[in-house]
Amino acid sequence: MDQSELTTENVLKRDIPWETYMSTKLITGTCLQLLRRYDKKPESYRATLLDDDGPAYIRVFVNILRDILKEETVEYVLALIDEMLAANPKRARLFHDKSLASEDTYEPFLS
Repeated sequence: MDQSELTTENVLKRDIPWETYMSTKLITGTCLQLLRRYDKKPESYRATLLDDDGPAYIRVFVNILRDILKEETVEYVLALIDEMLAANPKRARLFHDKSLASEDTYEPFLS
């Protein structure tokens, strides 16, 4: 994909092989379940998921960014985060949730 086509909308049209990542143990079964529940769903449905269990989704996104190096997948997860924050900037607080205190939620963004 040409860099000029690298928009959130275009990136989110991709189909990411989440099941393959689970079978190769790059993501857990729980992670796969959360991704299936969230991915390709309407914003209103995702908003409910984030309201109910936002830190769990942040943990999934951060773990993927830390553990998976495939450029298309990294861009996809960054686009999910971008879309999530664009819809409601106050969701940035989810990265500071006390349930994530043992994780460095910024490390994947800095490497």
